[in-house]
Amino acid sequence: MLLVACSAPKMADWASKKDLSSKAKPDFNPNKIRKNGVGFSVDMQALGKMPSKVALVSFYVDDPGLTKTTKSTTTTTWNTTNIGEDNAKIFANQYYKESIQTLKERFQAYNMTLLTPEEFLTDETKKEAYQNFVVQHTTLNQVGDKLNKMMKNLSNAQTTIETDAAADGFVLIKINKREKSDPKKKSVEPQNLNGSIDGRMIESIGYDLCKSLNVDAVLIVYNNLLCDQKWSKNRYWMSAVNMQLFGPNPIKLKDGKKDGNNYNKGLFYCGVRMSFSKGLLINPKEKTDAAKAHNTEQNKQAYINMITGCSNKIGTYLQKELK
Repeated sequence: MLLVACSAPKMADWASKKDLSSKAKPDFNPNKIRKNGVGFSVDMQALGKMPSKVALVSFYVDDPGLTKTTKSTTTTTWNTTNIGEDNAKIFANQYYKESIQTLKERFQAYNMTLLTPEEFLTDETKKEAYQNFVVQHTTLNQVGDKLNKMMKNLSNAQTTIETDAAADGFVLIKINKREKSDPKKKSVEPQNLNGSIDGRMIESIGYDLCKSLNVDAVLIVYNNLLCDQKWSKNRYWMSAVNMQLFGPNPIKLKDGKKDGNNYNKGLFYCGVRMSFSKGLLINPKEKTDAAKAHNTEQNKQAYINMITGCSNKIGTYLQKELK
């Protein structure tokens, strides 16, 4: 019998895949606002235009931890691996540096000017508001997050380690709900914020932060990475690339009306998630320095392709809804 080894998919293999728009799937609450402004996502007809000034307010890496379970007749052992905060920061800086020019170009192609912190933090008031910004959450979502964390910890003997780190110059504005990772596939679930009803989160980012920075919308980019160990070294996996766009509600409450009943001053404008059914190996075992260098360059192009696909998905969605 001939046995053929099944190699893991590599991130570098995606360097040749130039059009990844179809791979980026919607990942936000699609419940559009009604005529009274109640809902969770914007009606582009009510907004009437593309958001011209968009602030990139956070760019980060999220690793929920990868836990493998080993069972014997008498014991169960859990082993959790994580890229660690230092490596999360390295990856965040690397991906930001590689992709920011592409991000700006793609958003500009849809008549949206993407601003980085050094461009939108134009005075001390804005700097203070940005540095002190804290994402708000509804009580229900706070309780749900704590319950999910507790149940997950109970199921793996409290070995879950979650790491988040933003690229230099950015505040960590964490929006993704607690991720679930698959230790065999090195993947995360295909959706995370689809159906989110965390009105305070959406409002605090889409309205409070937008207004304090004097922009039309804010963008958050985050990347899901995982880590395991083999060949006596850490292996890193790209599991998903995510973009979330938030902005103010174009429909104001009528005089005398009160907030509540699913009315939010801020809204989802669009959100996409490019997840991979099997995680993409970032650092495969290479025999030569030349092979390692080639893999690095291919990884860079692959990530640019992913960012391009997500940006195009958001741009085409907004333009289509505006017509």
